[in-house]
Amino acid sequence: MIKSKPSLAKYLPSKEENEEVDYRILADMVIKNFPWPIGVELRRLFSGSMRQPDKLRLDQIFKTIERTIQFLSFVMLIQVWYDVVKKKVNIPDNIKSEFVNRFTTLSMGNFCWLIRAFATLYTEQKSTWFLIEMDEKFDKKFFADLDFWVPERNEIGHYQINLEEEDIEKRCVEYEEKLRLILIRIAFLANYRLLSIRDIKVVKHKTYEAKFHHIVDILNSADSDFSGQEINETKFSDSQAVLLMKSVNSFDNYINLSPLVIDTSSETIDTKEKFDIRKDIFMYTKYKPGHLMYLGTKVTEKVDLRALSNYNILLEEYKLLMKAIGGIDI
Repeated sequence: MIKSKPSLAKYLPSKEENEEVDYRILADMVIKNFPWPIGVELRRLFSGSMRQPDKLRLDQIFKTIERTIQFLSFVMLIQVWYDVVKKKVNIPDNIKSEFVNRFTTLSMGNFCWLIRAFATLYTEQKSTWFLIEMDEKFDKKFFADLDFWVPERNEIGHYQINLEEEDIEKRCVEYEEKLRLILIRIAFLANYRLLSIRDIKVVKHKTYEAKFHHIVDILNSADSDFSGQEINETKFSDSQAVLLMKSVNSFDNYINLSPLVIDTSSETIDTKEKFDIRKDIFMYTKYKPGHLMYLGTKVTEKVDLRALSNYNILLEEYKLLMKAIGGIDI
C-alpha cells in the first residue's frame, strides 16, 4: 500500500531508532485506506475477538474476500454501463447472456466471473478503466488468485465439509496469505476516496458565479462514524449517491456507484412505512421482479428498502444497467 501511497510510510517504525511495530496503528491505516465496504470487513478481521485461528476467523476471512471482490466487480460494472452508453465498448452477445444469468443472484463465483470477463474485454478492446491501475494489476495471475477462492468458498463457506480444529487452524494461516495477495494487488485503492453525497445546495450571489455546496461523508474510516466535510465547487456532482473519486477536491472525475452501492443515512424516517429502514451503506445482492435486495455493511439483519424515497430511481437505474450490459428489459 505504501508503494501506491508513499505518505503512509510515516506510520512505519524507524529501523534506525529500533522502534517496535504498533500493529494497531498499522491496522487502522490499512482499514482507512480501503473503501468502507472492504475496510469494515478488515476491521472485523483485525478485531480482538478474531485473533484465534478458529471457525469464526475462517468465516470472516471468507466474508472479507467476498466483500472485496464484490466491491471491485461493482465498480467495474458501473463503468461498463457508462462506456456502453457512450459507445466506448461493445459487449459480445455471449457475455451479455452470461451476465444476465449470473447477475440477478450473486455469489463468489459470479463476482470472479464478472471481473475476469470484463477485464479481458477491456484489454481486447484497448479500453481504459477509471481505476487505471486495473489495466496492469488485473492479469492472469490475479485471475488465478481469485479462482482459488471459488471452490473453497463453496466447500467450506457453505458447510459442505466438516473440518477438524487442526484443519481450521491450518486453513486460517493459508487463507490469510491468499487474502494478503489479493489486498496487495488492490492496494492502489488507497489513491481513491469513497464519498457519500448527503446534500447539495446552490450558492449564488449577485456578482459571483454560482457555486455548489456539497455536504459529504468520507467513507474511508476505521469506524462507521464517518467524518463529514463541506466542499464548495463550481461543478456539482450527483446527489444522494456514493461516489468513488480520484480526489475529494474536484468533481471532475468520479464514478457514481448507484444503484449497486447506496447510502441510506440521509433518509428521513417520516412515515410508518420507513420504520424498518436502517441507516447504513448497502450493497446490491439480488433482484426479483420489482424488488432490489441489499445487504448492509454494518446492519446484519435483512432490511427491505422499498420505502426509500429514491427507491424508484434506484430501480430505474438498475433496469438501465441491465439493458445496457445484458441487452434485456426487465
